[in-house]
Amino acid sequence: MLIGIEASRANRLQKTGVEWYAYRLIQAMKQDPMQDPHAWILYSNTALSMGLERMPTNWHERRLSWAPKYLWTQIRLSLEMLRKPPEVLFVPAHVLPRFAPKRSVVTVHDVGFHKYPELYKPRQVSYHEWSTKDIVKSGAKIITVSEFCKGEIMEGYNVPADRITVTPLGVDHATYKPADASVITSTLARLQIPTPYVLFVGRLEAKKNILVLVDAFKRHKASRGVGDPLHLVLAGLPGEGFDAIGKAIADSGCAEFVHITGYLSEADKVALLSGALAYVQPSFYEGFGLPPLEAMACGSPVISSNAASLPEVVGEGNALFFDPLDPEALRAHLETILDQSETRDRLRTAGLAWAPRFRWDKTARQTLQTLTTW
Repeated sequence: MLIGIEASRANRLQKTGVEWYAYRLIQAMKQDPMQDPHAWILYSNTALSMGLERMPTNWHERRLSWAPKYLWTQIRLSLEMLRKPPEVLFVPAHVLPRFAPKRSVVTVHDVGFHKYPELYKPRQVSYHEWSTKDIVKSGAKIITVSEFCKGEIMEGYNVPADRITVTPLGVDHATYKPADASVITSTLARLQIPTPYVLFVGRLEAKKNILVLVDAFKRHKASRGVGDPLHLVLAGLPGEGFDAIGKAIADSGCAEFVHITGYLSEADKVALLSGALAYVQPSFYEGFGLPPLEAMACGSPVISSNAASLPEVVGEGNALFFDPLDPEALRAHLETILDQSETRDRLRTAGLAWAPRFRWDKTARQTLQTLTTW
């Protein structure tokens, strides 16, 4: 069977959630013996790099040049599907080309835009609603990343359960593991981050609920007064709603204790996760939520909202949970983490035991079964 994979997102230099999913899944699929009987094509708009170009003999690159910034999938990949389609097409992101093989598989990572449209730009809501309805109408198989998200797709778009496969994401355990103390120290010095600190990693945008995190941190500082040592580190690029986040930090009265790093390399992220007093995931909505698992794998205690898929992914008893609309509850958890070494140790041990359940080789095997069974 000839199976094509849309790999343009996996090939982006600066990756966030969907891009890392596509990259790590493709790399893991190459290693699985289940791929051997088939031929594979990776479609991209630029030359494959960062290891994607290193392929088994039955894997091939197909570069489809496209000068415009947008619509590569809908136009250029569509033309390729008309000209020379594979038997199966897999798109590990939330859109199908206009012309796709009858046997197509697409990953829908979440439908937060459907549940919380106010947290997205109107054009984003319109685009994602259109692309989701197009996927449903096409008859393509749907992969999603949590049982929670499967239920959301079924309820929101009237999709039967047997059309959706759940393949939980994995942790790159070769990368995400506790860093050496010397690495942590040198990284924090280079990034000018004081200790102790709590950490968030991800795009700095409204749907990640950063405003409640900043509010809880402000409340903590007001409660503890002068001399409190805790810092807050926000590691990520600005997103939708960042202006309000920046204003909240500036008006908090403790802006000197809040540090925004911008985009981090994987090595720097591992060092910051390993050195954090705790990792905080305050999101209103997550289809999966990989950063808390990566934090656990690095030995960081986790504080998480109890919203959407997060209890399913993080596991009851493995984190301190709070209502994402309750900054006072989050403030109390920050103080528990700061004051109670036994709680930190318990959560660290629980996280290190939980994270190994999630592996990219397992995700790859489940995905391969979906792509090759018709």
